[in-house]
Amino acid sequence: MEAEISLKRKLNEPNPEAEANGNPLKNVEEKVGELLKAYQELKRERDGLASALGMEKEKSSRLERKLEFFVEEREKIKLKIDQLLNRLKGVGGSV
Repeated sequence: MEAEISLKRKLNEPNPEAEANGNPLKNVEEKVGELLKAYQELKRERDGLASALGMEKEKSSRLERKLEFFVEEREKIKLKIDQLLNRLKGVGGSV
């Protein structure tokens, strides 16, 4: 029981550091305000990054479709070249 009493006395004793800095509640309020500002700034940064990520995903999707189109076109061109070469061989030309 003596330990409990001594703990209570320590808790009830004034904090010289808090008194030296002024009102301890004001200090806590200032720190909470600073933390809220930092939180809001991080939230804005996160939203900006999410937006940028969305735009990059759209860009990537467009580029993938474009690549697919070019691959298909290349295959069509190769097929036409092969057909022309076969026609030339059939006519008697040499390649």
